[in-house]
Amino acid sequence: MGFKLTLRSPSPIPLEVDGIVPERLANLSALEVAKQPVRHGNRIEPLGEHFVVSAAGIGDIQFAGDTGNVHAIGRGMTSGLIYVENNAGRHAGAQMSGGQLIVDNGCGDWLGAEMRGGRIEVRGTAGDCVGAAYRGSRRGMIGGSILLLGNAGHELGLMMRRGLIVVEGNTGEFAGASMIAGTLVVKGHFGRRAGAGMKRGTLLALGGVEELSPGFRFCCDYLPAYLGLLTKSLNLPAVKRVKCYRGDALTGGQGELFLANGGP
Repeated sequence: MGFKLTLRSPSPIPLEVDGIVPERLANLSALEVAKQPVRHGNRIEPLGEHFVVSAAGIGDIQFAGDTGNVHAIGRGMTSGLIYVENNAGRHAGAQMSGGQLIVDNGCGDWLGAEMRGGRIEVRGTAGDCVGAAYRGSRRGMIGGSILLLGNAGHELGLMMRRGLIVVEGNTGEFAGASMIAGTLVVKGHFGRRAGAGMKRGTLLALGGVEELSPGFRFCCDYLPAYLGLLTKSLNLPAVKRVKCYRGDALTGGQGELFLANGGP
């Protein structure tokens, strides 16, 4: 049985729903779900004070209403489906290890931060630090996949270790910075300093790069066989050839930055 959580009214005070995930609500009644604790500013309050809980909805949990200031939706989830019919706040899907999170609009910063598994789809734009490591951490995203149908902010995939991020639009600066492994695919343009400090991994720019990081050097012009399979599986435009740049040489990195179809 799924639950629909409809926000009673938006508040300028942040509301954090950390722990409101499918595996925790399984086998609970709507009344029991309404009693689950959430953080409103610096207070712990029952979920039912902020949401109307009904035993219906899309997936295991559906968030409805103006949820742009509702943070940590799906953080740490391990299974099931969470559907957000409007915007989501910060930390959506952060540290999740399984399941699926769908946001039918945009979301804030730290989407999928330190994600371990599962799948996230955002049908709009996202803020900064998608799939990134939290400050002081040594590992960002280490598994799973993130699909953005809009633009992404700065530091996309910061310190990413494994996994796949696909952006239909453009990115901000420092995408793939200090990346250890994994794959970033951007249909639009990478912003400045993409791959700065990168050690391994793959950046694929279908629309180009605003400015190459100084530690990247041209390697060759060819078509890796797996790129054709990758773009086909992601329903992206076919890649005829790529210019391959290696870097970041400033950190001894062996990462790959592919500029598709010749690049700019």
